[in-house]
Amino acid sequence: MADEYADDPKAETKKSDWDDVHRQALEEYQRDYERERHNIDDAYEDLRFRRGRLEDQWDPLALQARKGRPCHVVNKLPQFVRQVTGDMRQSRPGIKVVPVDSGADIETAEIRAGMIRYVENRSKAKHVYTTGADSQVTCGIGHWAVTTEYAHAGTFNQELRVVGIEDGVSVVWDADSFLPNRADADHCFVPNDMTTAKFKKQWPNAKADGFDTGIYGCTSGAFDSWATDDYIRVMQYWKKKPQKRTLALMPDGSIEDLTDQIAGFDADQVAAGLQWLTEQKGARVEERESYKICRYLITMAEVLEEQDWPGMNIPIVPVIGEEVRVGREIYRHGIVRYARDLQRMENYYASAETEVVALQPKSPWIGTKKMFQDNYDLWETANTENHPFLEYTPDNLQPGGPQRVQPPVASQAIIEGKARNSEDMKAVIGIYDASLGAKSNETSGIAIARRDAQGDTGTFVYHDNFALAIERTGEIINELFPKIYDTQRTIQILGDDGKPDFVEINKPIVIGGVEKIQHDMTSGSYDVVMEAGPNYATKREQAQDGMTEFIRAFPPAAPLIGDIYAKSMDWPHAQEIGERLEEALPPQIKAKLESDRQQRERAAGKPPSPQEQQAAAAQQEQQQKAQQAEAVQMAVVQAQLDKARAEALEAQAKARKAVAEAAKAEAEAGFKRAETAGLHMEELRNIERHGVEMDRAEDQHRQDRTHKQDRHEADLVILGLNANRAGEKHDLSMEQMRQPPEPASVQ
Repeated sequence: MADEYADDPKAETKKSDWDDVHRQALEEYQRDYERERHNIDDAYEDLRFRRGRLEDQWDPLALQARKGRPCHVVNKLPQFVRQVTGDMRQSRPGIKVVPVDSGADIETAEIRAGMIRYVENRSKAKHVYTTGADSQVTCGIGHWAVTTEYAHAGTFNQELRVVGIEDGVSVVWDADSFLPNRADADHCFVPNDMTTAKFKKQWPNAKADGFDTGIYGCTSGAFDSWATDDYIRVMQYWKKKPQKRTLALMPDGSIEDLTDQIAGFDADQVAAGLQWLTEQKGARVEERESYKICRYLITMAEVLEEQDWPGMNIPIVPVIGEEVRVGREIYRHGIVRYARDLQRMENYYASAETEVVALQPKSPWIGTKKMFQDNYDLWETANTENHPFLEYTPDNLQPGGPQRVQPPVASQAIIEGKARNSEDMKAVIGIYDASLGAKSNETSGIAIARRDAQGDTGTFVYHDNFALAIERTGEIINELFPKIYDTQRTIQILGDDGKPDFVEINKPIVIGGVEKIQHDMTSGSYDVVMEAGPNYATKREQAQDGMTEFIRAFPPAAPLIGDIYAKSMDWPHAQEIGERLEEALPPQIKAKLESDRQQRERAAGKPPSPQEQQAAAAQQEQQQKAQQAEAVQMAVVQAQLDKARAEALEAQAKARKAVAEAAKAEAEAGFKRAETAGLHMEELRNIERHGVEMDRAEDQHRQDRTHKQDRHEADLVILGLNANRAGEKHDLSMEQMRQPPEPASVQ
């Protein structure tokens, strides 16, 4: 309430802050509303046009001109809207959660996806989504929101809920945001119109009348609907307020937000804690510029309440139809916008055709005055009452009696105009006969499905934007899990098939002597993706067809999957039949199914039943007996193993001795062989030496003989020469002796 801080010493400061917040909110709303005014006005006109009242689809001047004449409303627009939203209801996309860092795991991601489905189920989100889709397809914009609440009055556990917004057209976003899901918006305004009596009951000290629409200089018509004699508009003002955050990058790659943990401590304690985290844990700590989400409730006069939102996303989800950006201006529309004139033409053609047909039984009678004057009262009501006969007075001027004027016939131009207008409406909206269920030449199911898919192409932009809005919802819910589900508790989740299950989250367990948190909602980073395509019901039908074809192709598989096949059917007692077929499964498959069931129950914290406890005790006793028998058997086996081991060791020793003796004998034999080889080698060397000496002696003898021969020959030559010389001397002496002596000279 506005005066709840009256006794607070900081009340004046708080009220001063609220004054600044109120001024800023009104200024931002006026700026944002002026940019969205044309879209809001056109959207309301689209909604009224779809409503289909006479004054909605007929221009006031046209109604005045046709006063007293037929003015019909043949509203064809709802069937086109239902065609698009009907496809959305049948193939609503599913939300899937995936891990994105080392602190996350696949099992916890699947549990988060099941938690999101549970939140949607308990919120009846299907109706919230389709209500927003109706507005999206009709006028181009729809909204819903995510909020928190206590599970019930007797608990501190909170739950999440998807809720609708009463007037989604009047939600005003930050004029500077441009993303289709408005994730980049700095602020958002959500209107809530309540009666003055309810307003006074909820805020008895707040101002309820005499609002100044020119406060803070805001003179725009944007605030004309904020306060009337019967209603007061309480506006939710969602705002991103700047805040510094302390983040720690852990060695395993996970990121921890320490902002809330260090809040309330003095600077020295914070510095010491961060230093220890950096030095001992090896973390990297940084301070970042960030924000927090605040929600204010404001009126034209004041701020009523302030509340911090635990998440980092504004929990308002827009679902957009089609947007056309022309410079700074955004033009938003649905399928009704361009079909208005065509719908007016349809109404005109229907009214004109009715008018023509209505005049046929009222064709006047033509005759002389004399013919009618005696029965004037009868002829006066001839076109309004069914008289059995009509009397008239014969007149020679017109012997044939009264003649009726030829009644008007149906206009061919009107018929052709209606047909052409109907086709134009289909072309403008983008939905043709194939999508509206008209018969064609296709006979097979696949051909019909493909024809329908081609017909949906013209309006697929609405399906795509609808899936984007649901994905944004999943992101907001998934981001709130660490804040809402931060304690150990057992929660319900839903599977893809819609079946409920129970799991325990944030449960401390010990694995390998190390304590861990099972299904930890407060650690790890997870992202949301969409599973486009048919919903579970359609998938089940496809699964039925696929299993049928598989069993036809491979009949031996029927006893193994018969229970699954029966449970996938829609006819009565299908579940019971599937359970009976499950009893006929092979023992190994039944044991596996029972083990999986018990594991799921244990994970959900469900205690075992008395029968299961007795069976477990009996099984444990059998296991103990089996273990004892196994121990005795193991002792006998161990003794036999010891004896065999001793015998093996003895055999190994004998074998080693034999090997040693063989090695010794082999060594001696080798030595003898070596000695014999040495003697043999010495003998060979002697023989070789003798041969060398013999060769040397022979060479020497040969040389001596050759030398002696040469000497002998030389001696012979010398002897011959000497003999020759002696002979010559003998001959010379003999010659000299034969000659006479010379006379003596005379002195």
